[in-house]
Amino acid sequence: MNNKIKGIGYLRYSDSKQDGKHSLEIQKSQILLLAEREGVEIIAWRIDKATSAFRGNIAKRSGIQKIYEDLENGVEAICFYEESRITRSITDFYYDVYEPITTQYPKLRFYSTQSNGVWNPDDPLVQAKLVFAAEESEIKSTRAKDAQQNLLSAGKRPGSPAPIGYNMVDGILYPNEDAIVVQYIFHLAGWGHSRGSIAAHLNNCEITTAKIKHWNSSTIGYILNNKVYYGNLAWNVRTSYENSKPKPDDEIDLLFEHAHEPIVSATSSHLIKQVNDLKKNHGIMDTPYYLRGVIKCKKCDSFMSAKDNSPKGKKGKYMVYRCLKCKRNLPIIKVHQVVLNDLLSKWSTQLSSIVTTANEQLVGWNKNLETARKKFKIQLEQTLYNERMLASDIKENKQLEEAFIDSKHYLQNEILNITITMDEINRILDDDDGLSIFIKYLQQQSFLNFTDTELRTFFLMYFKDVIVNLEKNNDIEINYRLSPFVALENATGYFTEKIAQINGLSG
Repeated sequence: MNNKIKGIGYLRYSDSKQDGKHSLEIQKSQILLLAEREGVEIIAWRIDKATSAFRGNIAKRSGIQKIYEDLENGVEAICFYEESRITRSITDFYYDVYEPITTQYPKLRFYSTQSNGVWNPDDPLVQAKLVFAAEESEIKSTRAKDAQQNLLSAGKRPGSPAPIGYNMVDGILYPNEDAIVVQYIFHLAGWGHSRGSIAAHLNNCEITTAKIKHWNSSTIGYILNNKVYYGNLAWNVRTSYENSKPKPDDEIDLLFEHAHEPIVSATSSHLIKQVNDLKKNHGIMDTPYYLRGVIKCKKCDSFMSAKDNSPKGKKGKYMVYRCLKCKRNLPIIKVHQVVLNDLLSKWSTQLSSIVTTANEQLVGWNKNLETARKKFKIQLEQTLYNERMLASDIKENKQLEEAFIDSKHYLQNEILNITITMDEINRILDDDDGLSIFIKYLQQQSFLNFTDTELRTFFLMYFKDVIVNLEKNNDIEINYRLSPFVALENATGYFTEKIAQINGLSG
């Protein structure tokens, strides 16, 4: 017995150059998968061709007109590819099609291949998609992604030879004997070493691969920027054909996750991105002032600067941390000795519990972020409701219109950023061995053998601050972190503070 409801598949493409190509087939294949998942039987396809989503009354499209006839004949579902295939405006589809149709046919259901369950244009995340549908690059990336996905489903890896550390068999990548070299490169990068220093180190140690006999910084950069080592496949990652600089992660047109076995763990991936952020915020890592950005003057409650007071042309060095407010100096050798001795006395006991406490922190941050996301969603829903209620006033008031636009974009971006942060936390939590392997490495090392770069990286990750009382025998107070995930801790703190502000305003 067939319990499926009868539905229509709605197809649309805006570029007449796509005639005879794969655009419609991609949409059809994705809609059929959607229909199977949601219990819908596609009994007919309705197509609108070569009509911009920005132009004309959407209700007058020929494909939409045929759907009205289908509804008269008992159709109960309309399935479409993604939001940009029906509209790039929040209001036209809602007021001209969705609202009148659902009013007349209350049992009718809309489905999108980009969402689970019944599609609801009042959902804030759907609203966000409709807002961002105006971005043509994002639309193109979605279509291109499905085109490449069809090739992957057929067991083919589009373009480019297998990267260093992988062999390709029947279109699938498998780690080979050079994977350990790739892991070592990421390990060094995760400890703050520059691309040039990594290349020099590999050359000095005569470390080679089947493809690389001599290393340079550009080769190291290519490896570190390649998403393939995280188990993902990405295309069109360059800024342009003329500029090989990689795009930011959120601007990559094409990304397939979990396409093959990763060489680099999710934990290592996150720590490397975090080190890059630390470099942007704190400057160079290869410096003897490895507490710069961590050490603070207790009296002035300000970070101390690094200063070299060594006399020119004479032997001896006098390198200090200096408080720019109270003008006091602290020799780096003394403070470094105290900090390292404290670290050596405490670190061995902390290592045994750091994996457990780090995981507990990650779970707690996730809960806080989910609370924040719900609060922002409520704010967005209220904003969208107010916008609908004040629609006539907004048409007459440009400033009011811009205020609503700014408010929606702010809330949507905050929701998106929270979701990205939570996804990152979940990837680390799912990476059972990543943090354990990292801590095991630390257990086997002596901090006395660390380079300045490695010590600086370590202190920026594990020390909240080192507070020095310059008025009382230079007494030192060290505040440790419970995990190395500085960026996630800061992001959670930021969103928690924002929600506290919202609660304060609403109170």
